[in-house]
Amino acid sequence: MKEQSSRIPQKLQRVLHGIASVVLNLAIVLSAVYILYHILDHFNPMLSFIEGTDLPIIPALSTLIPVLFVIAVLLYDLLFLDGAFQKRRFSAGRLWLTILIDFILFAAISVIIVVHSCNILVRCGLAESDWIEESLAPVPTAVETVVPASEDPVVVVPTENPSALPDATPAAGSSETPQAATTAPADTPTPTPWTGLVSEAYAYKFSDEPEVQVFDRSNVVETLPDGTVKSLIYRYSGKMTAIDIYHFSKGKEEYQVADIYVRDIRCFVTAYEADSGKQTNTPGYYDSIHALVAINGDNFAAGKLKDGLIVRNGQKMTRKSQNYHVFTADPCFLFTDGTMKTFDYKKDKIDSDALLSGSPAVYQAFYFGPSLLNANGTKKDSFNSTLRSANPRTVLGYYEPGHYAFVVVLGDRHTYDYNGKDCGKQSAAGMSLPELSALCESLGMKAAYNLDGGGSSSMCWNKTVFGHNDRHHSDILAIIEP
Repeated sequence: MKEQSSRIPQKLQRVLHGIASVVLNLAIVLSAVYILYHILDHFNPMLSFIEGTDLPIIPALSTLIPVLFVIAVLLYDLLFLDGAFQKRRFSAGRLWLTILIDFILFAAISVIIVVHSCNILVRCGLAESDWIEESLAPVPTAVETVVPASEDPVVVVPTENPSALPDATPAAGSSETPQAATTAPADTPTPTPWTGLVSEAYAYKFSDEPEVQVFDRSNVVETLPDGTVKSLIYRYSGKMTAIDIYHFSKGKEEYQVADIYVRDIRCFVTAYEADSGKQTNTPGYYDSIHALVAINGDNFAAGKLKDGLIVRNGQKMTRKSQNYHVFTADPCFLFTDGTMKTFDYKKDKIDSDALLSGSPAVYQAFYFGPSLLNANGTKKDSFNSTLRSANPRTVLGYYEPGHYAFVVVLGDRHTYDYNGKDCGKQSAAGMSLPELSALCESLGMKAAYNLDGGGSSSMCWNKTVFGHNDRHHSDILAIIEP
């Protein structure tokens, strides 16, 4: 049999062969990365096995990999058809092996395209979603009248000494120990009759007319016994909601605490997107619901949950394959009466059906963990988590019905502002779980729950962000004025 002569010059053959080899090897490497990412994300989504996995390149790989394979195969086929390999490189056996590899590659491409197309259909609402939402008991009306907040609250910067404000922190060097005020100042009207979740002792914090106060960190300062500098930076007073946000710093360590009071459980909401193709960051969710303050949540849609109970605003969220009776992480439950309870999934008996059908009803159920305090509010020594080392952290804290805290701790990674601008890498180490537990105890919390951390950790208020905010995630916890 006469060998087919090649029409392509040898120099061009070598160039085409080199390009095809590079493209094919790149496609194989990226395929391995793509497959490994999804394997790890699938089998350990709740413990954030991979930090910073919300990378923009990952979704793009589902399109890039098939394109690279097609380019490589077309180049090789061009050389084969032209007869470039007949004389020098390939025996008949190798030729058939290459054809078999071509077939396998095309099959892999077809699978990727089908899977990717199915995901697009679900995102566009053209295919059935894997998530099932089931309404639970309606949230009781805890307050007779709910007045909507002003869309454009007036920002008031105090001209007098801010430390004279009720419950404000004293100036640096002051010997005064801050105490939670239990009586309203004489010139502050108290809503009557008092109704709502939070104790009437905090009635002075609320106002019939919404008011926002923004403070400079250098003006309202207290130095704690351990050298930590505490600053009141923001205050909101509304008819249904009151919020004080404090900034804490000691050396390179930085964290913020939002001290929250609500008269109606409906002021405590979550915003979520179970579809990974439509998720956004904390400011994105914050804007969508006009929240007063928000933090990232448990990222419940980070992977295909196999177990655990998820409830959002009174809606039970489950996947079709999810067994919500089984727990492999500590859950946290917020009830319609304002109480909050965390569980140790290894030690406590958790009856999902009893919780869902009981009274008070479950209003929010989070699934990440671990729980950070013992039942008596003291710090813990052991935790049901593999992420014990120092990291950026986000915490939901509980004092009493209607009184909660949002906590965000900075760590050693880049931070991004409200508009997504990179503000540089922080030098703070973050907090380990034992350190975080001790912090929650020192803040006087009765219960505390660790939420998603790392690049998700962020607190948003007054069009401002504190935290890293470099990841899209599935949900936020937020406070609103209904």
